[in-house]
Amino acid sequence: MKLKEQIRQKLAVGKIIKFTLLAQPKKFLMLNGIRTIQLIWQRLQQSFRLMVGVPDYANYVEHMKKHHPDLSPMDEKTFHRYCVDARYPSAGGTLKKCPC
Repeated sequence: MKLKEQIRQKLAVGKIIKFTLLAQPKKFLMLNGIRTIQLIWQRLQQSFRLMVGVPDYANYVEHMKKHHPDLSPMDEKTFHRYCVDARYPSAGGTLKKCPC
């Protein structure tokens, strides 16, 4: 990996952290100590997962409870399988081609 690319990636991570903190500043300022760090870490994990295409199961369950209370949400394994199939469709349930 070239030096320019490493610097660019570190700057990108810094920007992600900055925007995560700026998204809801009141929440970060009102919390103290370890709870703030935990919240920042959770938001960063969610950001990185969404960047690589891994959807957030907790948000899905919350959405289902709020908007579709009459339907039962998929379990986590089924949800992730559904998301992979939606992103990389394959005939007959077999992945014939590498998604990358």
